[in-house]
Amino acid sequence: MKNYDITKAKLIIWDLDETFWEGTLGEGGIKFKPETIRFMAELITKGIMNSICSKNDMARVQEEFINNGFKNLLDLFVFPSVNYFPKGERIREIINSMNLKEENVIFIDDNISNLNEAKFYCPKIMTAMPENVTKMAEELYLVNDYDFEHTRLKQYKILEKKSAALKNSSNEDFLRDSGIKICIKTDCLENIERIKKLILRTNQLNFTKFRDENIEETIKNNNAAYIIAEDKFGNYGICGFYVIDKNTNKLIHFLFSCRIMNMGIEQFVYSYLGKPDIEIQGEVASILEGTPDWIEIVENLDIKPVETKAENNINILFKGPCDLYSALSYIDSDCNIDTEFPYWNKQLVYILAHTHTAFIEQTHKFSSEKLNVISNRFPFPNKDEFKTKFFDEKYNIIFLSLLTVTHSGLYINKHDGAYVVFGYADCDITDENNWEKILAPLPEEAKAPNLLMLKEFKKDYIFAGNPPVETVLGNLKYIRENLGAETNLVLILGSEIPTDKVQAGYENMAERHKVLNAGVREFAKQNNIKIIELTDFIKSDEDYTTCINHFSRRVYSELAGRIVEISNDILKQNCLYFKNADS
Repeated sequence: MKNYDITKAKLIIWDLDETFWEGTLGEGGIKFKPETIRFMAELITKGIMNSICSKNDMARVQEEFINNGFKNLLDLFVFPSVNYFPKGERIREIINSMNLKEENVIFIDDNISNLNEAKFYCPKIMTAMPENVTKMAEELYLVNDYDFEHTRLKQYKILEKKSAALKNSSNEDFLRDSGIKICIKTDCLENIERIKKLILRTNQLNFTKFRDENIEETIKNNNAAYIIAEDKFGNYGICGFYVIDKNTNKLIHFLFSCRIMNMGIEQFVYSYLGKPDIEIQGEVASILEGTPDWIEIVENLDIKPVETKAENNINILFKGPCDLYSALSYIDSDCNIDTEFPYWNKQLVYILAHTHTAFIEQTHKFSSEKLNVISNRFPFPNKDEFKTKFFDEKYNIIFLSLLTVTHSGLYINKHDGAYVVFGYADCDITDENNWEKILAPLPEEAKAPNLLMLKEFKKDYIFAGNPPVETVLGNLKYIRENLGAETNLVLILGSEIPTDKVQAGYENMAERHKVLNAGVREFAKQNNIKIIELTDFIKSDEDYTTCINHFSRRVYSELAGRIVEISNDILKQNCLYFKNADS
């Protein structure tokens, strides 16, 4: 039985012997696992932290990391606990020190007794065995969050230093000595993406629990501000946000990052605002009583943790399914990188169609009112499919993978040319001969209403083809004509080498790729568009995992290398760097 959900994880705690590495340190030599090290690096890029809880000697552990060439890995762990005391209480201490919830932590250990002990002390913790790590790594693409600057790691390192210092003084003396400063800024729309992430990720110190679908409008129509915090240990970036209803003086939003928990900032801000009315929703890991006097308000603070490394104002967008996401784990950058990959939205709908060329086109072509009509007519598409920055003129390069367009079912409205995506390209849902197969998996009570929906859909839409070559070329023509003149477009084409590894909807994909790729190559040649052929990286059937669109790590590594090469050639400077996944 699966006892973990990688999409809920904020921390993974590793046992070492026979888990993070092969062998037992006290019984001879050990061997590091390259796949585990790669996974650990990918976790950090997703903003998921790593810790250690091992029964070993810390000096011996450090020596093994250093002697095996992995000294840099030691700095990627936070709050490691290496000693011979029982693990349950130590795991609870790690979680408490990081101000996390048990249910957001996965403990991995080869010993079932240790897993059970962890469950006794932390009943809601998730657990896994070492053999689950491969599957966990495969599912990591479901986590739709990215932290290429390792911002969260840096902030937890600050918390680690503070925790060590706190042990030597009382909490209030410690806080007074910390030199805590905050500034309150009102230019929220300038930092809206950071604020959205804060709202989405914050639970323990989210007093109103309001997941705002129209946050921009809420900000415009009320009194809103965000909080930046800093102390002698470091800068915490944007760590708080509030919105006060300008008519009722009631807090609509009031939330803070758990990384500033127990510093008194939420109490200070609440008092500073005059203690406005608030309806606290659910459990919150803090109270709003008191007015801390160890916090200083200043006019301005830098948002250091989220600064990009770029000084050259280079912007690159990666858009497409998991091929580009996986390749990015092998790339470092000195520029601004944005990504638009598939993800599960807040309603637990899987958002994928936004990577289709047809959807990219219509997000630019149609008004928001028209897009609302499209999303409300049938259960698909979801309105989140229309969110994109694709046509922002700031991008120097856009990498667009075409893997979605060959296996997704695309349909065109007979009346206005609008697009929807549903199911797979090998099953036309406007063909009545397919309806029995489509309805078969549904419970009996759901078949009649879904049959009615299929009949209504057939009235308005036609199938675009398998694959929809002419439509995709038309989409690409529109896209190229409406991108900024300085934006370079790079297309990734699917593999044309067949495989016996097949999932539903991916049958005969090699032939479908050949048909589409032929048209795209000619279009790219005529429009000065660069292409990357995934076919070039396939050496054997072992380079496929579950199907023709999912690849071995070597393929993703080579794809990353080609992305770096093309980018730096276009930009005439080194902005992307290939990193060795085993280092």
